[in-house]
Amino acid sequence: MSAIKKGAVVAAMLAGFTSIGAGIAASEPSTTFKPLHGISLHVGSKHAVGYFTPKNGVCELTLVVGEEPANEEILGVTPTRFRASVKAGQHVRFDTGEGKELAFYCAQSATAMSVSTMQQTAYAPAAR
Repeated sequence: MSAIKKGAVVAAMLAGFTSIGAGIAASEPSTTFKPLHGISLHVGSKHAVGYFTPKNGVCELTLVVGEEPANEEILGVTPTRFRASVKAGQHVRFDTGEGKELAFYCAQSATAMSVSTMQQTAYAPAAR
């Protein structure tokens, strides 16, 4: 499989937002960061780095996600960059494809963001 196809597969897996049929439970405490301060996250075999800039009450998030390198090996898949505009008081979630999600919350007035690693759990609607 070519590097472009591998990148497309990883992007499709990672870019999925929370689906209707999945429940989410926080699995780690959240981390808060300020504008232009980088954040580094390790989620299973994935490594994510990112930052945000505030613009008119919106957190403009940039996130790069790729495979966690083992020692000094050359990565077989190119990391993928995502951008999301998150309104103050709102959140966005990125699916890692490994049963976990990264949930980014934009604080009021877009002065800070917080991120939590969420564990996906099975969801069953209540019986009627």
